[in-house]
Amino acid sequence: MQKIRVFLNEHASQGAERDWKKLIRQRLFRSDLEFITPRSHAEFMQEIDRATRDKIDIIISVGGDGTIHGLIQKLADKKISFLVVPAGTANDFARSLGVSNMRVHEIISAVREGTPTPIDLIDINGTLMATNGGIGFIADIAANVNRYRKTVPGFRKLMSIAKQETYGAILVSTILSKKFEYFNIKVECDQFQSVIRTPLLMINNQPMIAANFPVAPTTKHDDGTFNVTIFLHQKPADFITSIIRVRRGINPENDPFILSFETTKIKLESADGKELNFMGDGEQLAKSSTFDVSIRPKALTVFGETVKAINLSDYSGEGEKS
Repeated sequence: MQKIRVFLNEHASQGAERDWKKLIRQRLFRSDLEFITPRSHAEFMQEIDRATRDKIDIIISVGGDGTIHGLIQKLADKKISFLVVPAGTANDFARSLGVSNMRVHEIISAVREGTPTPIDLIDINGTLMATNGGIGFIADIAANVNRYRKTVPGFRKLMSIAKQETYGAILVSTILSKKFEYFNIKVECDQFQSVIRTPLLMINNQPMIAANFPVAPTTKHDDGTFNVTIFLHQKPADFITSIIRVRRGINPENDPFILSFETTKIKLESADGKELNFMGDGEQLAKSSTFDVSIRPKALTVFGETVKAINLSDYSGEGEKS
């Protein structure tokens, strides 16, 4: 009998929309099921440790990318398969795995009918990341969303309705207000070495961020490398235009001021000694003047379709969706 532990985040934007326990019990009634609804982050991490000690076969995450981020810190390199049931806002990880557009009962049934496959994770100063992250503009947007969740009445309800469009709206408002800054960063890796001035440097383990921002169209979860995308625009107007083009689905490689490449490790250091915020999986992963970033190959075993690169033939002209 399969031993399954279900981590249910009732505070996720869609965490309270359904009777998740009933849905999962209906599909997996022959399994040894236990539901965990942690009341604090400390309890959450303790329960993950308990699950690994109990030698659970499968962990199911019902929540968003933040819930997934907490789980992967403990599940990396463990013999436990992982199923994502998207109940957050952007659900970037579930989208990249190919399960976000599936019906709930189909997703849950994957633990019976699917075959789990290993994917890569990214290590940032010892903290693991499954999706996308970086320094600068997009990091500020993620930080703003997390702050609004805690301080703005009704914002969580708005997110449950608007879902991933929440990030799009904050992206547009940030662009219009021009509230972003430039960072001086020393970049060292086999593919590129230089000190750059940038409003945005991204580390990507999948093509898409915030559901509809294809920053790295050809990168994949399971290829043994990660993508680095650096925006080198020195004029705010040029950067804003570039962000809008990427948002519309235009391949970043068509922009001469965007540097994009694949690597297995990179060192990022503040050129002026200032501490930088590194955001990833929708969370602040680290605050430091130096970041050592490396790939952790085949570190997590997941249910879902094999991650496929975006087919660039789906774009017309310079890459804009037709």
